[in-house]
Amino acid sequence: MSTYDALIDGTDDLDQINLQIHRQEKAASQFLRSLVIPENNVPTNQVTFDRLKAGTVGKLTTIVKDGDPQPPGTQKVWSGVMLVSNNQTAVTGYRAP
Repeated sequence: MSTYDALIDGTDDLDQINLQIHRQEKAASQFLRSLVIPENNVPTNQVTFDRLKAGTVGKLTTIVKDGDPQPPGTQKVWSGVMLVSNNQTAVTGYRAP
């Protein structure tokens, strides 16, 4: 499969970030990773997704702040830093196996 990037605004809170990730995943994609990049001199989350076979709904990834509980029935798939409400925040991504 191929990958693509989507931008998620650094002003978004964690609920908004997860909602945007879930929208992509429901459209035959799967979250891979995120980087904080300067977009037009404004820090932004650049999120990379893997394209899945057309019509496939990927398992939803949930991003939580480090130290928050792991969602039940999930496994860790990524950890890093994202801009959450304009703050660089250590986060972890979890998804059902």
